[in-house]
Amino acid sequence: MTPPDTLPATTEPLPAPEDQAVYLGLSTDHYPWTDITIDLAVRQGQGLSGIFDARQDGRWARFVWLRGELLGGFTWGGQEVTWATATLALPRAHVSLTVQEPRVVQLLWSSRSSTPQPLAEPWPGVQEGLQRDMFTGVVLGGGHSSYWEAGQIQAGTVPPPGTACLTITPYSEISAAQLAGFWQALLVTVNRSVPLETTWREVCTRLCSTYDCLDPFAQEIVLRGGHLFVDPELSLQQIRPALLAALRGTLSRLGVRLNDLPLMELRARPEWTAAGLETL
Repeated sequence: MTPPDTLPATTEPLPAPEDQAVYLGLSTDHYPWTDITIDLAVRQGQGLSGIFDARQDGRWARFVWLRGELLGGFTWGGQEVTWATATLALPRAHVSLTVQEPRVVQLLWSSRSSTPQPLAEPWPGVQEGLQRDMFTGVVLGGGHSSYWEAGQIQAGTVPPPGTACLTITPYSEISAAQLAGFWQALLVTVNRSVPLETTWREVCTRLCSTYDCLDPFAQEIVLRGGHLFVDPELSLQQIRPALLAALRGTLSRLGVRLNDLPLMELRARPEWTAAGLETL
């Protein structure tokens, strides 16, 4: 266990997109931790979705907010770090704050302890496969990082041509069967409060050109009688974005917010984050 007033010297965290930077590399000698803390508290109250990084002498800490909620702080290997620990361990840090889209925040947070895996081909030879497989995660290469959801780039920069690539896939500890079982429990619970089936079917019909598994004729994902049926042959990369898009579209049409439904027990399960529901 790392002592409370120190942090390990490690490699850098995943690069966060900087196109919406509030500040980059400011020294706490000139922007004191007390002022930073006050500023972040104000931004949190305004619904901040973003990434705060502090670095000093090869050590670092990262804090992540999603729609005004502090998800937590961490350092190398996903080791948890509190705000108090970071301010003590990095008294003369250089700090950065970047605003991010909620789905990018969720990817960064969920990938904090994931191990990068090499891809078989250099960029851009792997691009078509990532799109076809509805890849969700981070692609690293040549000093660049890009953030993907359902086979589409959401933020960041792709590697230069000819560059060897690594991918980070969050939720790797959750199997497709586990995720399908969680969604079955979730939709049963939601359906008790808000009948979903008719609207769900209409939304899936509209979305099936993007997500083949939602095609009502294929019968790979079906909501019937309030119960969800998922073809066990479907992969996690197919299930996750399709179900998330279907639920997002259904709730939007019904004018219902997920946060208003009685789902506390389900929120506590790791599959909640794996499903991407914090982005709704």
